[in-house]
Amino acid sequence: MLGLERKRKRLSRATPREREVLQLVLLGYTNKDIAQQLGISDYTARDHVSALLKKNGVKNRAQLMALHVAFPRKKKLPHPLHLTDCIAD
Repeated sequence: MLGLERKRKRLSRATPREREVLQLVLLGYTNKDIAQQLGISDYTARDHVSALLKKNGVKNRAQLMALHVAFPRKKKLPHPLHLTDCIAD
């Protein structure tokens, strides 16, 4: 549970907009895609992603995703796993 508590603490430091950006990053959106989806500039999207990387102590999107994507460990899934099933709330 220590890992889950750390993740919650990191996420609690994120602004509401950064949480929106995180959801889109976890879906594989680029900065340009994020900007279009949220109606912000590419530069603002980049700044939000950079802030998320810094707040989570990671260097890139792959590491950010590894922190926030939850994979089932012992259970077999009744259906194929979709990325949206893996996004941690």
